[in-house]
Amino acid sequence: MLVAPFRLEPVRHQDFESLLALRVRALRPSLERLGRFDLDRARERFQATFMPPCMRYISNPQGQRVGLVTLRPTRDALQLDHLYVEPALQGQGVGRWAMHWAKAQADAQQLPLQLEVLQRSDAMRFYARHGFSTKAEGEWDVTLRREPTAAPKEVVSTLWAHFQARDWEAARALLHDDLLAHWWTSAERFEGAAAFIEANARYPEGWAICPIHTAQQDDGRVLTIVRVNHLPHRFYATSLFAVVDGKIQLIDECWAQAEEPPAWRLAQRLPGWSRFDALEAMA
Repeated sequence: MLVAPFRLEPVRHQDFESLLALRVRALRPSLERLGRFDLDRARERFQATFMPPCMRYISNPQGQRVGLVTLRPTRDALQLDHLYVEPALQGQGVGRWAMHWAKAQADAQQLPLQLEVLQRSDAMRFYARHGFSTKAEGEWDVTLRREPTAAPKEVVSTLWAHFQARDWEAARALLHDDLLAHWWTSAERFEGAAAFIEANARYPEGWAICPIHTAQQDDGRVLTIVRVNHLPHRFYATSLFAVVDGKIQLIDECWAQAEEPPAWRLAQRLPGWSRFDALEAMA
């Protein structure tokens, strides 16, 4: 999935009314079932936690705003204040994608993720599937908490280290069973962790992995650039990893073979042009 299914956009102060309306659409059925729906109270509660710097619209690839997620730091946790999805679009993976993003942020900072949910809310099952457990119960709300798992960058860096060591069992332990991986340059797909590990284990020997760059992206995925020396050739792999609950679930990789610049660039000496050593440049 080189193109993420959803993306995040900033919230502005003038978006209050439209986001309040989204909150009402998303929560009204649950509140009415509890006999607690009150528009004035809904406005008051949303106003108390309306913090645009911590809020993000969830948009689909067509640019349609389909939900809201709010993640703010507290003294000892990241607080998930709002996760709302347009009712007509629920069940299409929007909430799951946003939750994976929020968990990746918490794991990167090694902080618990915490939220409040209405008593007897249908959302309790959703949060339980994502590793939340009850921390406290009030008259109307339940406080849920999820402890952090391994930081995504560390998981990915460890995977590359296990590959270099040919420790296939340890590498397999870092992958979800239902891993999906794409090698885009050769148009290959691997469905399942076993298939991906088998392909790497059978790769002709003589290679060495040299990590160049690792960074967590805004959408929670981890980007890496590595050089693979397989003399007489050298290859570069640009990879995106989605890490969910301490294990890798999605991998998108593009491989390219190192090559000399074409003669026209060597001959013309373009302004600002030079050669460089990739490992030294990214150190």
